[in-house]
Amino acid sequence: MQQAIAQVKADFGDEAVILHTRRYRSGLLGLLGRARVEVIAAAEGERSLAVLRQKELERARAATLEALQSLQEEVRSLKRMLGDQPAAGARMPQGVARALARLREQDIPEDECQALLEPLAEGGDDAEDERWVWEQLAARLTAAVPTVPPWDFARKPVIAPLVGPTGVGKTTTIAKLAANFAMLDKRSVGLVTVDTYRIAAVEQLRAYANIMGLDLAVAYTPDELRRAVDAMADRDLILIDTAGRSQHHPMHMAELRAFLEALKEPEVHLVVSATTRLADVQQVVERFRATGFQRLIVTKLDETRAYGSLYMLPRWAGVPLAYLTTGQSVPDDIEVADGEQVARLILGDAP
Repeated sequence: MQQAIAQVKADFGDEAVILHTRRYRSGLLGLLGRARVEVIAAAEGERSLAVLRQKELERARAATLEALQSLQEEVRSLKRMLGDQPAAGARMPQGVARALARLREQDIPEDECQALLEPLAEGGDDAEDERWVWEQLAARLTAAVPTVPPWDFARKPVIAPLVGPTGVGKTTTIAKLAANFAMLDKRSVGLVTVDTYRIAAVEQLRAYANIMGLDLAVAYTPDELRRAVDAMADRDLILIDTAGRSQHHPMHMAELRAFLEALKEPEVHLVVSATTRLADVQQVVERFRATGFQRLIVTKLDETRAYGSLYMLPRWAGVPLAYLTTGQSVPDDIEVADGEQVARLILGDAP
């Protein structure tokens, strides 16, 4: 009701008089529909009519702009399609054509496919050879995918928060990293979680910490997070689990930034699931850019057969891949990212 009345004031000014209000439900007999609010108001005739006309004009302009943007996108799409067609009498070499089909299957955007393959299409007879094209393309993909080795711990402690959308596997990934560095690499590791929103999230990480004999701190505020990290200053590595945040929710993102700002020189890792649609991956990158992430982790590679995000994600983000995960097993199912591995995943087995 407050929103409806505020809309009346916004449309007709503070002088508008509320004549009648009611709440009701739409739908079958008013039982199954949404709750609705009706407000009847009056304002001085000439002014209210002018305001209403102005509002209608603004809405019409917005609708026209949206339609124009949609039309422009259709035109761009058509141009891309036309640009993909070979010139009359031209024939795409067989090896290149097969490679192009594979890249498209991997959800790599068309302009990126063309950029990768154009130099190979000029390879003469070699471009007909599928194995030659595969080897050349694998080399180009390997060189184009930036990766980073594990931490060297020259500066300790390494403070590594993991951020990302909900459901990408941050907690399990932290458990895998902790197990590998604490149990296999014999590093001193501390765990902190600020994921106090998700049911049983703290208990899940606590169970892992108990099995590995690691300390776990729970922080509800940025100040508590700062104190928890300070208490672990003698560790080699401090892994921080954050709550999954929707990139569409500004308040959630602001809360996440407040926690990260409480840390001194954190190495923030953005975690993205390989099952995420490529269009959504780009949006995730842009919305989480405010966290200042420096490395990428891609999870759930075992749940998809399209790996184009492994190529596009670091290009959009401008930072390297650090780790890839391939299942739920702890401490297994995690690997240091490698450009050659990414190329093999995208291209499949050599012909």
